Amino acid sequence: MNRKTISNFILNLINHPQIVYLLIVLGVIVRVFGISIVPAGLNQDEASIGYEAFSILTTGLDRNDISFPVHLISWGSGQNALYAYFSMPFIHFFGLNVFSVRIVNAIFSCLSLLVFYSLIKLVFDRKKALIGLALLVICPWSIMSARWGLESNIFPTLFLIGIFFTLKGVYSSQKYFPLSFLFFAISLYAYGTSYLIVPLFLCFSIPYLINKKIISIKCCLISLSVLIILATPILLFVIINHFGLSSIQIINMTIPRLLSNRTTEIFNLFNPDFFSSLVQNISKLLIIIILQTDGNDYNAIPAFGVIYSISLPFFLIGLYNVINKKLFFKEIHYYIFSVWLVCSILLGIFSQVNINRLNIIFFPMLYFIILGFFDVNEMIRTEYRNFYKLFIISLYTTLFAFFIGYYFIIFNNKNKESFSYGLGDAIQYAEKIDATSTINVTTNSVNMPYIYVCFYNQINPISFRKTVVYNNENYNGFREVKYFGRYTFTTNLLTSNTIHLLSKNEMLIYKLDATKYKNFGNYYIVKSNKNR
Repeated sequence: MNRKTISNFILNLINHPQIVYLLIVLGVIVRVFGISIVPAGLNQDEASIGYEAFSILTTGLDRNDISFPVHLISWGSGQNALYAYFSMPFIHFFGLNVFSVRIVNAIFSCLSLLVFYSLIKLVFDRKKALIGLALLVICPWSIMSARWGLESNIFPTLFLIGIFFTLKGVYSSQKYFPLSFLFFAISLYAYGTSYLIVPLFLCFSIPYLINKKIISIKCCLISLSVLIILATPILLFVIINHFGLSSIQIINMTIPRLLSNRTTEIFNLFNPDFFSSLVQNISKLLIIIILQTDGNDYNAIPAFGVIYSISLPFFLIGLYNVINKKLFFKEIHYYIFSVWLVCSILLGIFSQVNINRLNIIFFPMLYFIILGFFDVNEMIRTEYRNFYKLFIISLYTTLFAFFIGYYFIIFNNKNKESFSYGLGDAIQYAEKIDATSTINVTTNSVNMPYIYVCFYNQINPISFRKTVVYNNENYNGFREVKYFGRYTFTTNLLTSNTIHLLSKNEMLIYKLDATKYKNFGNYYIVKSNKNR
């Protein structure tokens, strides 16, 4: 293949009028296809947010008897409510199931493709925007986080939309600034890390934009008014829980006091052991940025990382050139993305992070990777640039193909335990055996098994709230359930007339012959007819 052929291939590929649509279609497919079965099973946080949405939708109260809360009490230490409210239309039309809980994250991830492309095109050109879109389409973090219903994963997209309208305000019209502040305000309800990121970002950005005469004082005040009005409920929530004040109810909306405040656990600004926590946080931050993993395969597959490990040099080159050439003083979008990255790093320094908690860092990383691609291109002699472009396209295409194969086949089989594969089928089977027996669900191998029962059997929320009894012993922010209705949750085999849902390990402990009992993945149904 000669140079001219390579050059023509690259130019035709980049300039093809349908390439953007093809990339977006590909991005949608890998985020939505088989979303109910990959990952196989359901995580306890997904079950929790789904049941909360179901409870509020059908009764106007969450499972803790709170009316339309701005933040869920959930396990006791809280869960962000915004995802639950976004899930309600899908639960209404499709019922409470894995699809209706996961589709919200998938939609937000697909939306991020359009927004990121539009943003990069706004501040650069179509060529860089196309590279950015392609990179995000195949990005392992974006794909994996889209495919399960962890409520924190809508935060980066909401913040990205806020950034998009901020830069529209910079390059187009000031009328977009109130809209950007609206999305910053909404993002405060998406995840707790936003309590640090949003104010910090605005503190760095607003004075800069005013000084550059990009935003007028009048427009700034209007935008801040939008932010303050919309953010007041969540601000009151933070104040109530930091100072241990009573819950507030405004008409039907509740600003609740949690049973346990985990702020000091997550943010070490409030931790008495500040300096040792700081060292640990920095270490974890560097591991996530450099090694692109946090030890949890459901967040990142080590062989591929969050944005592919080979992207790190491009990120560092792009970042270095922005700093070295002081581009953040010359062009506003460099400054905005640099501030976003700095705020994300500060979050990592002052909080206990994993990939979920640090999810706000990956869009600015992608921005600097794009810059790195083009910076390296400028370093290469002109006659070799087409080979470089073809090499990069081939390399990332190959990595993407291997990632998709691994994720949909090997990963899905290896990580079934992380999503309690088979537990839902076991719970539904146990429910149908008879209508009178006590059903005891294992607590040895499943976190908060009661929420799976509520989710898969769509337990009437009113019945749950009336009959639930909690275990308040050794409470550490995650309140366990002793029993509700005919369901119990213990580690022991109970008396007669009990249906037991046991894990494979418990079958070995109790010396039960697994071949004699109904099996669902890692779980078995055992009926006790006499005392053991």
